[in-house]
Formats: sequence, C-alpha cells, structure tokens
Amino acid sequence: MNDPPHENGKGIATMDKALRRGRAFALRALTATVIAAGLSAVGFVGQPAGAKTLAPLVVGDICSCTGPEASSLGQSTPTALAWASWVNAHGGIDGHLVKVIAKDDGYSPTSALADAQGLVEQDHVVAIMDNSDEDAAWASYVKQQGVPVLGDTDTVAGYTNSDFFTPGLTFNNATNAGVASMKRAGVKKVADLYCSEVAICAQSASEVKAALPKVGGKLVYESSIGFAAPNYEAQCLAAKDAGATGMDVADASGIVTKVAQDCATQGYDPLEFSGDGSVSQAWLTVPAMQGNVDVQPDIPWFVHNAATKPMYAALDKYAPSVPASPNFGENAVQAWSEGIEFQLAAKAAPLSAKPTAAQIIKGLYALPKGTTLDGISPPLGGFAKGKTSNNKCFFLMGINHGKFVTLNGLKPVCTS
Repeated sequence: MNDPPHENGKGIATMDKALRRGRAFALRALTATVIAAGLSAVGFVGQPAGAKTLAPLVVGDICSCTGPEASSLGQSTPTALAWASWVNAHGGIDGHLVKVIAKDDGYSPTSALADAQGLVEQDHVVAIMDNSDEDAAWASYVKQQGVPVLGDTDTVAGYTNSDFFTPGLTFNNATNAGVASMKRAGVKKVADLYCSEVAICAQSASEVKAALPKVGGKLVYESSIGFAAPNYEAQCLAAKDAGATGMDVADASGIVTKVAQDCATQGYDPLEFSGDGSVSQAWLTVPAMQGNVDVQPDIPWFVHNAATKPMYAALDKYAPSVPASPNFGENAVQAWSEGIEFQLAAKAAPLSAKPTAAQIIKGLYALPKGTTLDGISPPLGGFAKGKTSNNKCFFLMGINHGKFVTLNGLKPVCTS
C-alpha cells in the first residue's frame, strides 16, 4: 500500500470520530426498498447439504438506515444481506443456512426497542448485528435475553455492555486514537464541530477537549451544527479567529465536505480530521478534503486484498449499488466484519441441529485473543464472560494526491 511522502502538515491530520458514521443519504432508497419489499430475510442462495433438516441460523440486523444522520449507514443492511447470500451460496455454515432479518429503527428509540423485542421474541434470532445509533434503547433488554450483539464500534454500548462483541476499535479508545494522530501531525489547536441531532456527537467533543492537553494540544473552538443549515461560514470564521489549525467535523459525510468547502471560501484551510464511516469515496472530488487523515476501526474499505476479496465479490453480485455509490465507505466493512465474526463464532461453537444464542456466545468466547477476523479487523482484545470489549488497535488512512492511501503500511496502530 502507498504511504504518504511525509507525516506532518496537511498529509497526516486525523479525527476522533469513530462514532460518527458519516451520514449522507444516497443508499436510503436501496435500504428502504429492501425492507419495504419484505427482504428483511435474506434468500437462501445455494442450498447446502442437509439444509432441509438443519434449522437456519437466524440473525437480526438493526440499522438506523433513515433519519437525519442516516447517511452511509444505509450501506449496512445491503451489505449484511449480501454477506448472508454469499455464505449460503458457499454452503452455509456447517450445513446451516443463514437468514438475516433487517429492521430500520429510523432513529427512534421506541422503534429500536420494538425491533429488538420482535427479533428476539418472534424471530428467535441467535445474534443481532448492530448498525444502530439507538442501541442504548435495547442494549440492556438484549443482554437480559442472552442474545449476543455483533458490534458496535462507535457507540457506548460497544464497550460498556458485556453482551456486545465489538469487531474493531471500541469507542472508548477512539478519542485517544484521534488525539494521538493529531499529535503525530503536529496540530496543537483544534476546532470541533459536531452534529446537533445525535447526543453522542456532543459527548465526543467533551472527550476531545479533555484528551488534547495530554498530548500538548487544546480545543480552541467547539460548536454544534445542524444538518439542514444553509452554510457553516460563521463556524469556519469563528474557528479561524480562534487560531485552530485543525478541524474535526462530527457529522454526515456530506456535511463534513460542506463545512470544508465553506471554510475554503472564507480563505480558511484547516487540516481535516475524520474517521470511521464518515469518510466516503465522494471525498476524492472535493479539493478541500485533500490531505486529511482518518482513523478506521477496521480495514479501510478501499483496500483490495485477500481479506476484502470475498466482500467485494459478494457486493458485486448481490448489492452492486453499494460499491457504486459515492457514499460507499467504512460502514460496509463494519457490517461485513460483523458477518465474519458470526461465521467464525458459529464454526467454533459447535452448533446443534437447532442453533441457539448460547452456542454463538460460546463460539465468540472461543475466538483467540488477537484474532483479526480473517484480516478484516485489527487484532482484537479477546472476549470473556462478564468482560466488556476493549479493542485498542485501528487503521490509518488518508487522501494523498487525489487518492485514498493506507498509512503506516496498513499495519494497525494501537493506543497505549
């Protein structure tokens, strides 16, 4: 992979935004069609031997696929469905077909809890893929029911609830990952703009403010912003006047670029810090985003290697609109990583003729510390009964000369 020619200045700024998944709205229609058409259960492609006598592995998927911060989260459900179809076309898992039942909570806590209850009590899922920003509404309930959750890399539940098996950098380490990269970039004065629609965005700003002094930095300006604002010129000028040489925008992918463009029109060109699913391939067309650096909880989506080859093959066959979208980004990888995590756990269980959630949990505990989920994730901290996920490693990427590049030679970086 290509490394940048230098590691300071515009070529290596970063983010703290492992929580903000970058929400533009391009894939909303696809996801809505999938769910409205009743395709919440993935078709059984490729009938494996014994499938008529072995019960399917029913997996839930809760996604905040519509709403003010939906953006690239819309990639999650189509990717989860493509993963299941790919697995079934290749014989299933130990003779069991995989059936994914997808739910869109629409950024409503009430709907999110109802979705979780339906998946557990009516659909009898053995695991839930968490692509929801409203998981706080159902995290305790699912834990009480003994159903494991595959995720989440960018919400509090992912590192505070022992029922969550996070397949990547956990959010409690995201701030340290971001400020460490800021220090590496030589940025000492930072501005943080964060979404007003989701509470966790404001939480990130306070964490950045507390963490920056530890690396010799300072948060000199912060402000909430709305996704429907006509422009962000006032915030850009305020950040400029405060002397910020770097900026972290915790919002939708399209909002991040809009802020950068508005700042550029005001003659202000701070280093852009980003991360997780906020980054999309549309950024390559925005001059103001050149040189930014991003922290990713799993392998960067644009990497084509042995680890990502099955994902690209599955998307090309079953969800071609996902990689074709200008908002294609890390959320697709995160959904795929949840699927790989489930596969490995199911194979390690072992499974009975009628699989149970308890068997999947047993398989998750059996995954060795340091597993990389077949190369999709950085080394994970391991899972143990009663222990919460605590994954400290991540990948660095950025934009250099109009192209996405991996940084640090695609070797994971770990916080202390």
